[in-house]
Amino acid sequence: MIQEVMKYYFTEPVTRHEILRDKERLVAEVEVDGEMYYLKGEKQPVAFIEKIIEFTILMNDAGLPFIVPEKTIIGNRYVEHGGLLFILEKKGFGEEIKHLRLSHSREIGKLLGKQHAISSTTDFRFGTGTSWGMFGGNETDAIGDYDENELSYLDFIRNVKEEGTFRMELATVKELYQSRRLKLKEVWSSLPSGPVQGDLCPYNLLFQQDKITAVFDYDIAGDEVLLNECIGVAVFLAWHHDFEGTETPEERYHAYIEAYEAERPLSDGEREMIPHLFAIIRAFRYDRIEEGIEKIKHGDGKAFLDETIMLLQG
Repeated sequence: MIQEVMKYYFTEPVTRHEILRDKERLVAEVEVDGEMYYLKGEKQPVAFIEKIIEFTILMNDAGLPFIVPEKTIIGNRYVEHGGLLFILEKKGFGEEIKHLRLSHSREIGKLLGKQHAISSTTDFRFGTGTSWGMFGGNETDAIGDYDENELSYLDFIRNVKEEGTFRMELATVKELYQSRRLKLKEVWSSLPSGPVQGDLCPYNLLFQQDKITAVFDYDIAGDEVLLNECIGVAVFLAWHHDFEGTETPEERYHAYIEAYEAERPLSDGEREMIPHLFAIIRAFRYDRIEEGIEKIKHGDGKAFLDETIMLLQG
């Protein structure tokens, strides 16, 4: 299949290819005439792929290092083959970063601020949400519908109830969480939003001398409340990503936010919502909750519950 799809892009033969992923979506590294590319195929609506292409061109034209899908021989930027839609991304310059330094966090904050500044002024929209989304209703598991933060909260509540020991702590968590969620829900639709890449994290970036040289992977791009993605990425980078350096997570977080705001200053309304959004994202990020549930199941949940309350209190 790879050889067949690549014929739409090149008359030269593929000299080497390696399948990197073959579950749900096909991802292969391919070499043609000494140049490296990533061929990506998945089951997506044509309209969404066309939106991705339009979005990458928009960001690239604005000077951001978004990799734009390559054109085929006849000028298209995607190929339909074998029930999948394929795009081809040329491999960027630089390297992936496994262990962040403070300079990397600042650079990501800066780039996300630039992306959001463009997103807040363009009329372009995907028409679908992202995996960061909140208040989608959880009626389906479709991106933009389900609310991962709320699902983590509900999973946490269910497991604490089953354990049956921490009734007072559980009541406090419920009250704090629901109070903050209510304040956010009241203003959510009025907060600045726009189209975003949806996963601007180190595994989708290339760096060269601490500067971001390439952004790739757009399969979960969509429309999002900009502050939601900003704080979500900040929490991930500061508390959940491998880091090398002496700075505390709090210092990393503030360095990221300062870099973001240098490119896109937050409005007064957004600033008012930061404590509420930070508290529920920090307390109920899925991987933190997964770890906490294991502690609760093994009778070691008191400290985790106390920390959760502390985070929600702010």
